[in-house]
Amino acid sequence: VIEMLVSERKALPKKGLAFAGFIPPKGKNKLLPLLIIALCLLPFGALAQTEKEIIKKGNEAYTKNEFDKAAAEYQKVTAKTPANSTAQYNLGNALYKNKKTDEAVSAYDNAAGSLTVKEDKGKAFYNKGVVYQNEKKLQECIRAYKSALKLNPQDEDARQNLQKALQQIKQQQQKQNDDKNKNKQDQKEKEEKKPQPSKISKKDAEEKLKALLQQEKNLQEKLKKVNTSSPNKPDKDW
Repeated sequence: VIEMLVSERKALPKKGLAFAGFIPPKGKNKLLPLLIIALCLLPFGALAQTEKEIIKKGNEAYTKNEFDKAAAEYQKVTAKTPANSTAQYNLGNALYKNKKTDEAVSAYDNAAGSLTVKEDKGKAFYNKGVVYQNEKKLQECIRAYKSALKLNPQDEDARQNLQKALQQIKQQQQKQNDDKNKNKQDQKEKEEKKPQPSKISKKDAEEKLKALLQQEKNLQEKLKKVNTSSPNKPDKDW
């Protein structure tokens, strides 16, 4: 009996965007350019903070099992910033909970493409494998688990699920072989029950026919001799 699969990972840490600090040069006349740069960066900081708040709102909905609402919040971020790996990753989890498997796989792929930390990238592949395994797409889930293990060889959940998938493949192949052998045996039994055609050669058939004809001829000659040897009936007296 195949055990229950390990559930999807927890959401990735919700990291905000950080900007490198500047060391102000000496002298008041050099302060103005730095102020201008700081003012230019403010809209980007506000944008990052907004995305962070939206993701937080989606996470709150997710914890309440409001997966449709959570997915909608994450999609607000991914629509503006497709490279936001946290939003993509959490979107995949929400879509998976809503049984939107194809969309969930796509979100995990997007997250894996944006993530830079190997362990986090491996988690995206792991979740992708779970989706495929629940859908009985064993070849796809095996590839996903192998990718996860390449990135994080210490991932025991991925290792265990990979072993289960390989075992399922083996069972499927064994069942196919058993069915194939059974079909062959059934076909063989049907063939054995059919009337078998005569295996006599043409020459033997001709000789047998010739013998039968000769027997018939001999019989006719015997009957003829019997008829000729019998006495004639006397003529009727008048």
